[in-house]
Amino acid sequence: MISIEQEKFIKQYVSNEYFDVDKLLAYLKIHDVVGMEVFDLVKKRNIAIKLRMVEENYGFTTISTETFIRRVPFYFYVDNYFKGEHGSLLSIIHDIYSRNYLACDYEPIYVALEKLFYEYNIRIPQIFTYISEQASGDNGSSNVLFQWVKYLDYCQEINIKHYFPKSIIYAYNTVLEKKGLQPIIYQPGLVGYNEDFLRIDNEILIGGEFPCDENGIPELKWIGIWIENAKYLRVKECISYGGNITTEKELYIGLTPYTKIYLPNIYNDETDEEDIWYPIYFGSNIMEFDRSALKYFRKNRRLKQQEVADAVGVQLRTYQKWEKGETVPDGENLIRLMNYLNIPSVQDFIKNEPIYDNGFLKFRARSEYGVEHFNVEKRK
Repeated sequence: MISIEQEKFIKQYVSNEYFDVDKLLAYLKIHDVVGMEVFDLVKKRNIAIKLRMVEENYGFTTISTETFIRRVPFYFYVDNYFKGEHGSLLSIIHDIYSRNYLACDYEPIYVALEKLFYEYNIRIPQIFTYISEQASGDNGSSNVLFQWVKYLDYCQEINIKHYFPKSIIYAYNTVLEKKGLQPIIYQPGLVGYNEDFLRIDNEILIGGEFPCDENGIPELKWIGIWIENAKYLRVKECISYGGNITTEKELYIGLTPYTKIYLPNIYNDETDEEDIWYPIYFGSNIMEFDRSALKYFRKNRRLKQQEVADAVGVQLRTYQKWEKGETVPDGENLIRLMNYLNIPSVQDFIKNEPIYDNGFLKFRARSEYGVEHFNVEKRK
């Protein structure tokens, strides 16, 4: 039997436009436990096709009536795009499922939602809309949910009341540092057609999660990209519309003749146990010809030195001096070498070594000096 207060609560959070509230109340009054059949029972047939609800083993298991009523606001929430509301329980369920469908545990989702709703008194549309707006790439809606709850808990401990920060990943790292905890370093993702990075004119473009302050300035110490002497940094948002609105970010790095950029672990194989920063760009004034590259690409194509020398139109002795590092090929011969040996980029001729940095300890140590240590001109 449900109480009068519970009945009022249900009527407040279940819309008669989409659901038969009387049928729902009648069902709950005679059941001590609630099964999956309740959703099919109460959906109005003429609009049921518009609604997607949780399913058995996909966000729902048979539970007590008391628990079900407590979660009614989440189960029966229907967003309204005309009011600027979006997101849903199902989007969070789907995110959990897509990450670990073989061993999904949905209970932490409800615990977190209940905390936001009952303890922090945040309205249901605000909860789902904020989560949807903050979700992006690897930081999906379930990650945002759990991070947001932890952020609010920490804020309560240090007496900060800021429920809806512009960027949850930036705000969360801020409170972690204030509590003396280790902030999260967000690793770069893919960009374009699943590329680690792109070169567009005088910019390097990288995708991923980028903590930015209230003015949209990226915080380098929390972004897993090793940058030296960049002209500027700009973060742009790419809005995509699918089942939910998601915001993907792209970082534009302005290049100078002295710029160096490294990305972590992009060329690692399964046997690599260390974190390795691989160079992806060196500016023209800090480039040093790497003679070993010639030998590498020649041997990769199973060619003899004489064959390469003949192909580019130089004497064998001239080519041998290039491989030994005694001389450097001029621009015309460099182009010929790249053509014949199928060398994709001039960056492949630059002498540079990866940085071995297990646990990103070197990166964190650099970051302690602040953004100025990188000599970066920050621009919005």
